[in-house]
Amino acid sequence: MRHIMIFMCMLANAATYLVAQSVKGKVVDKNQQPVEAATVVLQTPDSTFINATITDSLGCFSFEERPESYRLIFQHLLFKTLEREESRPDVGTVTLESQDYALDEVVVRGERPQIKVEKGALVYDANLLAERTTASNAYESILRLPGVREQDGTILLTGAKDVNIVINGKPSSMNREQLAELLRSTSVSNIQNIEVMYNAPAKYRVRGAVINVVLKRTKSTDPLLRGEVSGHFKRSAYTGGGGNLSLSYAGKKLSADLSYSPRYSHSEVNMEMLSLHTLNGETHAIDQVNEGDMKAMNQNLRFGMDYSIAEGHDLNAAYTASFKTNGKASQRSTGNFSDSDNRKASEERMHNLHIDYTSSFGLNVGLDYTRYNSLSTQDFTDQSETEERRFQVEEWQSIDRWNLYAGQTHALSNHWSLNYGVNFSFANEKSGQFYLPQDGSDLSGLNTDTRMREETYNFYAGAEKAFGERLSLSFSVAGERYKLADYKRWAVYPTLQLSYQAGPSHIFQLGFSSDKEYPDYWTLQNTVSYLNGYTKILGNPNIVPSTDYTAQLTYIFQGKYVANLYFSHIKDYIMQLPYQSPDELSLIYQFINYDYERNVGLTLMIPFSIASVWNTQLTLDGSFNKDVCDSYHAIDFHRTNVQGIAQWNNTFRLSRKPDIRLELNALYASPTLQGIYDLSTIYKIDAGLKWTFANECAELRVQGNDLFNSATPNGRIDYKGQRLDLRQNQMARSLIVTFTYKFNGYTRKPHKEVDTSRFGY
Repeated sequence: MRHIMIFMCMLANAATYLVAQSVKGKVVDKNQQPVEAATVVLQTPDSTFINATITDSLGCFSFEERPESYRLIFQHLLFKTLEREESRPDVGTVTLESQDYALDEVVVRGERPQIKVEKGALVYDANLLAERTTASNAYESILRLPGVREQDGTILLTGAKDVNIVINGKPSSMNREQLAELLRSTSVSNIQNIEVMYNAPAKYRVRGAVINVVLKRTKSTDPLLRGEVSGHFKRSAYTGGGGNLSLSYAGKKLSADLSYSPRYSHSEVNMEMLSLHTLNGETHAIDQVNEGDMKAMNQNLRFGMDYSIAEGHDLNAAYTASFKTNGKASQRSTGNFSDSDNRKASEERMHNLHIDYTSSFGLNVGLDYTRYNSLSTQDFTDQSETEERRFQVEEWQSIDRWNLYAGQTHALSNHWSLNYGVNFSFANEKSGQFYLPQDGSDLSGLNTDTRMREETYNFYAGAEKAFGERLSLSFSVAGERYKLADYKRWAVYPTLQLSYQAGPSHIFQLGFSSDKEYPDYWTLQNTVSYLNGYTKILGNPNIVPSTDYTAQLTYIFQGKYVANLYFSHIKDYIMQLPYQSPDELSLIYQFINYDYERNVGLTLMIPFSIASVWNTQLTLDGSFNKDVCDSYHAIDFHRTNVQGIAQWNNTFRLSRKPDIRLELNALYASPTLQGIYDLSTIYKIDAGLKWTFANECAELRVQGNDLFNSATPNGRIDYKGQRLDLRQNQMARSLIVTFTYKFNGYTRKPHKEVDTSRFGY
């Protein structure tokens, strides 16, 4: 014990000595703005070299050594060289004088590449995207990437079945709606770059396509409190809006952030259904119109802390809460079959705790716990020519989920890198529904009370290798044991990524990956839910996870023109389809497993600009699609089609001072199929105007989305006796006015949120 105490004292004395012997300071220009990448040379008074460093993004520098007296030399291409004799440990703020350069009759023109390839990822410069578009946050920046588009509030990547969003290489445990809200509140000025990977290595703990948002990393030598406040007004069929208040504290070792964002949403439901339903040899023509609305108050609260234990050793913790209150949905169905009234009230609550530790030697461990509860009550009344039905339904769901993970990365010789790790998840789900008949009928057979336990054990290992500056290879394999109720499976997921730079203007990338998608918990319940007198939704306990295999060959010309040839095969593809019952006049919606879905396609991405006034990007995609299912109720389907998609994004700089930009975007998608469904052509026109002022602290935006109300497809079925038309009439056109103000240079940093994508009804 005495030896241990002596050793600890020696360590403490050594640490104290090192701190006392340090030299630090800050370099700014005459406007007191930080000077980044200035060279600072430390010498003895007789000009003997000791050390050198460069300033960070805040203009700060430091040396571990400090002689009794010393000389500092400050150098930068744009500033005059400055020398100072010092003896203090903190030299304070050093101001550099600008260097004037006179270039007669010399014009230098250049263009930064929009795309680079690094370690198998397509890397896009976020600052360049911001300069060429009206994007002001992370969500909008992602939508400006070639091949990325938005559909029904979901980010899609052309050539990929699904896409995961990760932040700084770490998966984000949030559902799509939470992720979208967080990215929209993340300033584009806080993004370093955005990486796109069609085949993510196993170390990311997600499989398939990935978009990685890489944030700028800054430290503050002086404690700084920053904030942002914003509000938006939305007008569509109804009026909605919301706001966001965010505060952050940044210190040298400790940083913390607090955010609160309320949002009120109110949307319309308006659909006409024409069904030619054959029952017992007789065809019934059913015409129903469903009209109603949905509204809710959503509140998100988050408090997070990041602590730098030592250089390269970081501890992060966060508490997140989400509340959906006063959720109300009302739908009235009228027609020649029945008149029904369906009213539903719901509430949801979620609490999450996340702890993560990263070391300087490549170790990353973490723990994530989520508690989710939801409760809804439905009042249903239906009046037809033959009967009247009246009942209430109570539905509930409770989920406890734990996730533990650990990963290790090693930098080996000859440019090899090795990574391996584990990821364990456990979930307990309780849910059910209880029918309360109001008409004296017996509905006890529809009551359910279910308990499920889910276990996932994942092990992975991978390696990366750079063969000079032109060729790089990344490959990994993950083994997974999955158990849910009586379903137990082992699976192996290989991933391969090969990049080759044939020359300064030619880059090729080949990739292969596999993935698995799991059904929502509520989908697996043996439940029955009524939408109106004719339509109901059935659960399906027999759904199994789907497995997909994807491959891409990508060619990049001159760092901006892209051609992507892709292929995907999804076994046991999960999809919800309608079916006209052969036993009763009822339209049934139910999730099923296809035998497989297959897609082969080619995407072309063509950007260009005219001076600095007009920037445009054209994306063209053509694909061959095939859906196959041999056991869809009493029928089977083997269906194919060819689809074309064109997307054209344009940004016009109307003025530099003040900074005013106009954006005009267009999207066209030809008809496609979804099982036995045929989906109609859609097109969409969006426009936006952004004005940035008050030294870039304030921003006013006006957006018009789906100006012609044409982006919602109609559905039609005419296949083996199934005949149905669904006509969407609800208002999708919207006007959004947003005002944002940042104080003390606030740039919001996104954090891991909570994955509730498989929760809810």
